[in-house]
Amino acid sequence: MHLEHLITEYELSKEVSDLYVYQLRYAVKRFEQFLGRSAKVDDLEPQTVNRWLKHERDVAEISDRSRQNVRTSLLTVWKYSRRPMNRDQIRGVVVTPKNPEAWHFDELQRVAKAAAELPGQLSNGVDRSVYMSTCLWFAFETGLRRRDIWRFTMSKLGNDGAAVLTQNKTRRVHVVRVTKETADGMRKIWRRLISNGDPHSETPLRWPQSISQFYYWMKQTRRLAGIDAGTANRSLQHIRRTGATEVELEGSQGYKYLGHSRDGLAQRCYIDARKTAHAVMPRRTRAQDATPPGPHNDAGKQTRAIPS
Repeated sequence: MHLEHLITEYELSKEVSDLYVYQLRYAVKRFEQFLGRSAKVDDLEPQTVNRWLKHERDVAEISDRSRQNVRTSLLTVWKYSRRPMNRDQIRGVVVTPKNPEAWHFDELQRVAKAAAELPGQLSNGVDRSVYMSTCLWFAFETGLRRRDIWRFTMSKLGNDGAAVLTQNKTRRVHVVRVTKETADGMRKIWRRLISNGDPHSETPLRWPQSISQFYYWMKQTRRLAGIDAGTANRSLQHIRRTGATEVELEGSQGYKYLGHSRDGLAQRCYIDARKTAHAVMPRRTRAQDATPPGPHNDAGKQTRAIPS
């Protein structure tokens, strides 16, 4: 059986998200690119898979984290195929730790201010400036993932700005709160959608155009703000890291803001240590402002005797 058909069978038999299935298909696609043909269940054997994993490291087309993810996804397909598998025989992937990068709060403010100055309207008739600025502040205040932001319904929003929802990715119940200004922005979008007869009025932060268009306008916003204009991957996930870092900086627990059950992942992937950690060094070290006393330093009160 071809692995592509096996994934279709897996999707029908398991309660999994579209994103999860996409990750499985992506892993198989990269495996097939290595093989140069469609992959079959018989290709799932240690030597072939290990050669593929080594090839992925050597060509370095994807990050260490992505290599780890495609490995995990292919092993998931392998396990479902019921073909014998010994994980100890499968080559591992070493992920080099990197410090998560986040904006300073003032940088976020500048990006949000630029968003509020964007021209034109979205395809649903909502002012682009109102949508983008509201979306950015909502993302920062709640720490929600993109899918949860775009699917957030007005019926969940209480008069005090609090909301309880089930996160799409983890299926964990999570409590969030937004400021009055952000809630007012959401209600403004909501009312505009209702007046336009939009069938999606209940989800005011739903993006009505292609995902690539959203990233385009995020980049334009950063360009106007003068923040990371030429850097990729500075969108809602980056704002989520910024919020988690800010919460940690304030002395609270960033992992709870993110909706995680424990702290490890937050520290590895979300908290910018440059902003929350303090370097440790010896209390006594070289002089910073003064020249060490010596025979040629008048301040040191040391002089060399003059022969008689």
